Amino acid sequence: MALGSLRAGRRDKRIAIERRAPVTDGYGDESEGWSLFVKAWASIYYGSGSELREAAQRCGVQSASFDLLSNSDTREISILNHRIVADGAVWNITARQDLGRNAGVRLTAVRAVG
Repeated sequence: MALGSLRAGRRDKRIAIERRAPVTDGYGDESEGWSLFVKAWASIYYGSGSELREAAQRCGVQSASFDLLSNSDTREISILNHRIVADGAVWNITARQDLGRNAGVRLTAVRAVG
């Protein structure tokens, strides 16, 4: 295993991954909500200028890619049952790509901007 594959590199932003989970309110009623799954260091790459302008014209959505180190938690992340909380916003995961067992996981996500 090469040491370079495990280095954090540019992963300088702390993000939270939340998992869809049942939550109980103060009255004992259960509903679907979100709970913390894992905190991770990530590199965040926001959409290009043209992508941002096009998205803003269509529906006010911003896209970004999040590169995380690969581990048992990040390899478990799914599009349907997880979301990202970063930069004070909630990001819905639209794609997930394994970059190699020791290289990382790339999550593509969108957030509502308005």
